[in-house]
Amino acid sequence: MFNKNKYINYPIYTCIGISLAACNGSNNNTENAELIRSDQYPGVVCEDLKIPLRDGTLTSAFVYRQDSTSEQAFPTVLTRTPYSRIGMGAGCFAEGDLTIADGVAYARAGYAYVYQSVRGTYTSEGEFDIFRQEKNDGYDSVEWVADQVWSNGNVGIRGASYVGMTSWQATISAPPSLKAASISISSEDYHREWTYDQGIPHLSMNISWPEATFSTDQIIRQETAKGTSQEQIDLLVANRQQLAASSQWTDWIWQLPLTSMNQFDGLVNSYNTWLEHPFYDEYWQNMDVGEHIDQVAIPVLIHGSWYDIFADGTFASFESMRSRAGSDIARQQTRLLVSQYGHAMDHGTPTFGAEAMGGLADGVNAALQGDAFRPYDMDYFDRYLKGSDNNYEASPIASLAVMVPPNSGQEGRHFIVDANEYPLPDTEYRAFYLGSDGDANNRTGSGSLDTSAETQDAGIAATTEVNQASAAADLFTYDPLNPVPTTGGNLCCSTDLTGGPRSGAVEQAEVEIRDDVLIYTSAPLTEDLVIIGPASVQLFAKSSAMDTDFMAKLVDVRPDGSSHNILDGAVRASLRNGSKTQPELIEANRTYEYSIYLGHTGTVFPAGHRIRLQISSSNFPKFARNLNTGASNEMTSDTQLAHQVILHDASHPSRLILPIVSGISVPGA
Repeated sequence: MFNKNKYINYPIYTCIGISLAACNGSNNNTENAELIRSDQYPGVVCEDLKIPLRDGTLTSAFVYRQDSTSEQAFPTVLTRTPYSRIGMGAGCFAEGDLTIADGVAYARAGYAYVYQSVRGTYTSEGEFDIFRQEKNDGYDSVEWVADQVWSNGNVGIRGASYVGMTSWQATISAPPSLKAASISISSEDYHREWTYDQGIPHLSMNISWPEATFSTDQIIRQETAKGTSQEQIDLLVANRQQLAASSQWTDWIWQLPLTSMNQFDGLVNSYNTWLEHPFYDEYWQNMDVGEHIDQVAIPVLIHGSWYDIFADGTFASFESMRSRAGSDIARQQTRLLVSQYGHAMDHGTPTFGAEAMGGLADGVNAALQGDAFRPYDMDYFDRYLKGSDNNYEASPIASLAVMVPPNSGQEGRHFIVDANEYPLPDTEYRAFYLGSDGDANNRTGSGSLDTSAETQDAGIAATTEVNQASAAADLFTYDPLNPVPTTGGNLCCSTDLTGGPRSGAVEQAEVEIRDDVLIYTSAPLTEDLVIIGPASVQLFAKSSAMDTDFMAKLVDVRPDGSSHNILDGAVRASLRNGSKTQPELIEANRTYEYSIYLGHTGTVFPAGHRIRLQISSSNFPKFARNLNTGASNEMTSDTQLAHQVILHDASHPSRLILPIVSGISVPGA
């Protein structure tokens, strides 16, 4: 049985210690040099390929299809992956490879299924340039596949995470032969939702993801090209793994300036490139799916997860497709599926049950989408690649797994809500106003959330320096050298398994006793609140710094006092007008209103539970620290304290805004 916890977000070095030829499938039970067969998978044949790109670069690939004596052309599904080295596209019937199940299933269902290693990875030629290479290369690959004798010219593309990104990039390049795209747990804007989050460097992601997936691949490629012995390559790989295990979370994430982190030099040069482009510019715009969504004339099947690191990008791409795609059918027939975890792990603190919709996002590649999900995908491809009259258009526009936490213990659950629009109709965006007696600095304080706004005006002028807490103002000090630790949330990659922060839903007691975390909690709810859609915080705040960050986290509190995170978000003061704007420093001690986007959730706050909001200025190492100096947070290392003031009187109605959906009955346990 597939063990999710063994493979999610963790490098699987299945090809280390054996030759590249063995990794590429030549060790399988073959009948002849051209067509590869396996006794384990009767009725399916596989063929090694070389897919040429426009500049002459040859990329490695292989195709599964039905084993037949007659030459037959099939609708074709393409997956473009950089993860072949870690057992997600290693070759025809490669032992232990996680792509076999999908390849064989699609072949038996009457498709040709192509796995391609993207440029500069595994045994493909060229240099790997993360993100930027995939649009043109995707176009070329789709059109080459469509022209093969075993393809009938109708091509679909499929993938999750980076493989979803390669799918999006091919889709916005609009190759004529591309008729369908199924894209999972991926992003739209790689500055707002991937390497940065609302303009703040996604530090844990930017370090853990390349290390978990690309460093070893590049070492093996480079050393193989030099003629280094296999024994020496194995030693270099083992040394790299040991270095990462001992240093990634204790040293690398703490290095200042960010540009001084040199562990990827010569291996993953994109890390430095991202830091050279801290603000949204032409570099990011050229790859921004939303900027090119009008080029997409086909319906897309989009999947995401509430706790996934790319959840924001999932909903952004769905909204872009529904409003601005390049044809009526693309706008009307694009579908959205949302499950619970995605890249995050279910630690059972609490659990919301097994991944909905068949475990679609059980890993970082379409290969891991799982047998139980395949009917969702295949119904879609049957309609748009085969032209099947399967009534696909009658399926719900959105299918959402809504999470229900327990009253006690850790056994939560979920139920499915189907809808023909998203956000759902009858959604009320209800405000919960912050209040306190000036002592909201931990969970034992008086910080409150109330649906009634404060009526008293404390007379705090825009430029007044506030040095004392009161019923109108809570104070805390943010020290970049002692940041609030990341505790749960939408994280990637390998953090849970390599000593880093735990992802998903996690108990919050550790951070809720800190003086630099403000806690605002509602009274126990008298009825279930079903929250489906985007949540946000409107925050009135002052800072002694010229630039700083404000963080917000939405939390569920059970009747027994235990708690878990639902959403978190951040705003960088200098990017308060949006991550696509140019930075503008703030004036020390001046009041500003900040919008903190928390993202989307589908959850229930059951009767008897309480709603909680955490406010702080750090969430580390998920987000790189704001150094509070007003200078570059990427290229400098000096830090200073920031004295923060959160205002909540009649003139400064700081508030949490939740999307509450009426008319949904929560099924019993």
